[in-house]
Amino acid sequence: MNTVKDTYILYVGTYTEMIDENFGGHGAGINCFEFNASTGELKLLNQTFQINPSYLTVFNLNNTSETNAAEPCLVAVAEVVASKKPALYFYSIHQDHSLHASYTASINGGCPCQLTFFKSNEGDAFIAIACYETGNIIVYDVHAKMEPISIQHSGHSQHPARQTAAHAHCVCFDAATNKLLVADLGLDQVVVYSIQNNKGKIEATEIQIMHTPAGSGPRHICFDRNQHFGFILNELNGTICLIIHEQDQYLIKDIFPNNAPNSTNVDRGAAAIRASANGKFVYTSIRSNNTISLYALDPIKASLDFIEAYPTGGDTPRDFTLDPTGNWLLVGHQYSDTISIFNVNSYNGKLSLFKIVENINSPVSFSWA
Repeated sequence: MNTVKDTYILYVGTYTEMIDENFGGHGAGINCFEFNASTGELKLLNQTFQINPSYLTVFNLNNTSETNAAEPCLVAVAEVVASKKPALYFYSIHQDHSLHASYTASINGGCPCQLTFFKSNEGDAFIAIACYETGNIIVYDVHAKMEPISIQHSGHSQHPARQTAAHAHCVCFDAATNKLLVADLGLDQVVVYSIQNNKGKIEATEIQIMHTPAGSGPRHICFDRNQHFGFILNELNGTICLIIHEQDQYLIKDIFPNNAPNSTNVDRGAAAIRASANGKFVYTSIRSNNTISLYALDPIKASLDFIEAYPTGGDTPRDFTLDPTGNWLLVGHQYSDTISIFNVNSYNGKLSLFKIVENINSPVSFSWA
């Protein structure tokens, strides 16, 4: 059981420059905040500049030669195009929550947009990265004892602009099955891999391909706390695929529409999906109409019921997070430079806007320490 406390540390990644003429930001890099779960207040502690840390995560790993063994680590991608040589940045986290750069690793791909740290059942620790521009994923051994591997996707689907090639967008490890799931927006596929250390070499074995509806554009994946259900958020049409694992295979049990009003049918801009800690609710962010959608999970029927869509009070809610207590939901707005803080009703999952924190430039990712 997690100990309930008053304050928690939240790291927020921001775009610091434009990736192309229409996409990017003007943030400070990695922002470190103290969040008070009793009052809902967000306090900036420090900032660390890094180019376009569009996705980051915090983890603990002892006995590495590259990081300080007594301290947790933060790792972040630098999302730039392949010609600008993207990199993976490792930081140690000091007791005052400031970051110290430990080392960097090159990323053999373009526009790395999401990453995950995971430990396999065999005890190996890996970081996997999805590269949107080049359609490949990179897998690193955290101990840096093995050469990273690149897994290249290829193909296309029906959207004339977004699906002319592979666009790996999400890497998600399922601890219940010991498998890595990769959402490829360009292919309308979620590819399942087994990642192993085979005598000092990283090996990836393709286990399965799940096909989402043509033109749906799978972008983000999450699981409920008990790993019973998985949820694939499709960016282009905003639908959610509910998945289960049976007889060594993942099955798309059902597909649920996005009923949020005023969304374009061409590209709804669905961005992130999260499940509540109590396993009762699922939330998604939709950029085309700047909303958070709430769904109730029925575990008996294995179904999602759309409840309500909430205006976020800002422009382009790319990412959001539920705090460790489950009582608050924080939304980052890439283009209005704000974070909206909502109260969460634990009984029915409904949201009420508490406050909007301004002057946080281009926030696009969250990770709790």
